Amino acid sequence: MFQRSSTQGSQSLWIRASLTLILISVALSLSCSKSVVDEEINAAAKNYTPPSAARPPIDSRINDYDIKLLDGGNVKMSNLVGAGKVTLVNIWATWCGPCRREIPDLVALHGKFKDNGVEVIGLTVDELDKENFVRAFAKQYSINYRIAFSPLDVFALFNQANGGNPRAPIPQSFVFDKNGKLIDSVVGLRPDFRAWAEGAVSYALKNS
Repeated sequence: MFQRSSTQGSQSLWIRASLTLILISVALSLSCSKSVVDEEINAAAKNYTPPSAARPPIDSRINDYDIKLLDGGNVKMSNLVGAGKVTLVNIWATWCGPCRREIPDLVALHGKFKDNGVEVIGLTVDELDKENFVRAFAKQYSINYRIAFSPLDVFALFNQANGGNPRAPIPQSFVFDKNGKLIDSVVGLRPDFRAWAEGAVSYALKNS
């Protein structure tokens, strides 16, 4: 029988101690990160001013539509919002300049809140036969949230709930709470888009 040397024993203890310290550091880092995000959510929700009048709900006919996902498959519109998560729906197109300017903010928003029960959905009004182009565009802009194709009828129902502008401008963004209730919406590019989006999303998280 071989006897372990004292040097080997010391090395084993050192390795175990090092691994323990690493695990503790990782746990503390994750805890601190979550604490920072929670504080930012509280602050954003506090600074956000909800609409003076409650937003009207989207026409219920929207729930009957199948939405094609860029990554494959279809999903009912009713499954994209609610279901215990806060959702920001952004209606956009590859050819829309203001839409492109919002993308970095949406990417940052998704990265920041994805572990807090928030989802960003990009509904493009590009034609279905542009799928490969949209996929390449998403890669070019490092889009990290789900993209789907919006039928014209679906866009019309969103536009109707957002004031019904006959010109149907884009981008348009909608924030829904965990129960699928429309909290706030915006038409066009606003200079404080990221602050508005973070505020509306944080408010929805804290109040549903």
